[in-house]
Amino acid sequence: MGRGLILISIGLFDEWDLSLRALEEARGCDALYAEFYTTKLKTDLGRLEALIGRPIKRLRRRDLEEGAEALLEEANNLRVGVLVGGDCLTATTHISLLIMAAKRGIPFRVIHGSSILTAVAEAGLSIYKFGRTVTLPLPGRGAPDSVLRAIYENRMLGLHTLILLDLEVEEDRYLTVNEALKILLGSDRLGALDEETLVVGVSRLGSDSPQIRAGRAGEIVKESFGEPPQALIIPGDLHFVEAEALRILGGCPEGELQPPGRFMNLQGLIERYLEACRRALREMRMMPLPAQVGEKEVRELINHAERYFRDAEYYADRRGITSLAAISYCEGILDAARLLRLIDLQWPTGT
Repeated sequence: MGRGLILISIGLFDEWDLSLRALEEARGCDALYAEFYTTKLKTDLGRLEALIGRPIKRLRRRDLEEGAEALLEEANNLRVGVLVGGDCLTATTHISLLIMAAKRGIPFRVIHGSSILTAVAEAGLSIYKFGRTVTLPLPGRGAPDSVLRAIYENRMLGLHTLILLDLEVEEDRYLTVNEALKILLGSDRLGALDEETLVVGVSRLGSDSPQIRAGRAGEIVKESFGEPPQALIIPGDLHFVEAEALRILGGCPEGELQPPGRFMNLQGLIERYLEACRRALREMRMMPLPAQVGEKEVRELINHAERYFRDAEYYADRRGITSLAAISYCEGILDAARLLRLIDLQWPTGT
């Protein structure tokens, strides 16, 4: 290929994860770039340049997302390589780049590498039993609703859930297993998980010091997983080999392994919420009146109702009972706000 774009996977941990094919392709490029914003690697430009023997320019997020045209223009005349951590097609930015190249008639090639999507099998869980993979955003970047929904749906099907933890390399911000569990446990409205749920925390897979720890969420949330990158797994139904692997490889106490069987049947869900409401009615107490309620507090209440509404819409043609439960929550919040005269609302006739 005399000209064109080559996406070259670095691999999981550092420059020594580059395959022989990746090295040869990188050494044959007229221009070589590297981006480090999609994952945390234990390497840098200097170490990559020393191994490959070529000068490398660093690409920032905006260089690939907003400046893709300039990169493709260069690839239209030269052989351009872009080094990417992990496997280069695990991030949507890079598949978009290939689509743009194809539309312009620019040749392209992909050199694949090791990825967290397969490395998680080191915990002992079968790759074939993982459901939808999701990314939990850093605080301030979005609500965890879609992550909780994926956990719930995967567990209903007996599947494992891989949760990638958001990061901002340029700002040195990384979500940890502990922070992720605190966010999920504090935000769960679907009953996707609780402190008794079996979870697996992993960090630095592919390095000389990987860490894998399995146990109940309430215990794992207290543990330190050290340096990033980290990821969280919520197991579904376990094969006996997977259970043994979590016990031996993940240090999971025998009594904390889930028994086989479906997670959270309908009757169990009803009993869970009945008990929660029974306890709330028994233990609640009146706050001093009049309470100070401003526009900010009312808006937070409405936002909460809107999130339940979106859940109800999502589940409307997938799981009717979940949709009904979510819309009931939404209606209850709105009706409470109406009765307290915080909002002006007229329900349609018959509602």
